[in-house]
Parts: sequence; structure tokens; C-alpha cells
Amino acid sequence: MEANPISRMDWNESLSMYIPEIDAEHQHFIRLVNELNEAIIVRMNKKEIKNRMRAVLDDAAMHFAHEEAVLKEWGYPDAEEHAQKHAQITAFLNEIMKGINHGRMEHGWLEAGLEIKKVLIQHLLNEDMKYRDYHVAQGQLSRPIL
Repeated sequence: MEANPISRMDWNESLSMYIPEIDAEHQHFIRLVNELNEAIIVRMNKKEIKNRMRAVLDDAAMHFAHEEAVLKEWGYPDAEEHAQKHAQITAFLNEIMKGINHGRMEHGWLEAGLEIKKVLIQHLLNEDMKYRDYHVAQGQLSRPIL
């Protein structure tokens, strides 16, 4: 039931970090990004788009803080670099929010929504998979038996 598969990302097991609470946060974040893109595509009012963007920002901040704490607790050697990538994503999201708040982006909202999805996918597939694979190799996580 995908209204627009270009703007949508769907969770699947290949995205799993093998950490249930992190997976749940990733699933929730993906849902929020999908809802933001849906609001943009169907041209919901500016207030609703702002509310959905704020939800993405707030959720990202909460998730990033939790993920960074887990990585430090588990002694992930690239935890600081991972936190810096989170800071870059947060700055990017804040810039988009500024544009929405100042009305500068109305014509560029679709591109912004797609860019948010792209940044999320790249981070999940590139950066998060690094820590998952590292912890699997260290014996701290095990792949689920499907």
C-alpha cells in the first residue's frame, strides 16, 4: 500500500542491528520520515509539515543520544566518529527545519523530504551496519535465526 515508493522507505530484516530497542527506534524513525514525506507529497498544510518535521528532529535527537550511549558502553572503537556523523545529520535536519520555519522551502519541500530519506538510508546502511558488524564479530551480538 505504497502511495509513492520513491519517497517511502520500508523496514526489512536486512536493516536489523540485532539490538531490539535500536531496531524499534529505527523503525519508528523510518515511519516518521515516511509520514513527513507523505505530508509533503499530498501538500498538507504548512503547520502539519512543520509538526512532522519537528517529530523527525526530536526523534533523531533521542535516538542518536541512546545509540551513542550504547556504543560507548559496548566499547565501539569508532563511537566518537559515529557521534560526529549524528551531529552532521542533526545540523542538516535543523537547516531544513529553519527553511520550513522561514517559508523559504515551499517549492523545495519534496526535494528536502527525499534528501532526508536519502541521508537516513545512507547512515543506516553505511554507518550503523559498521557497528552492527563489529559487535557481531566481537561476539557481543548474534544474528537472529530466521
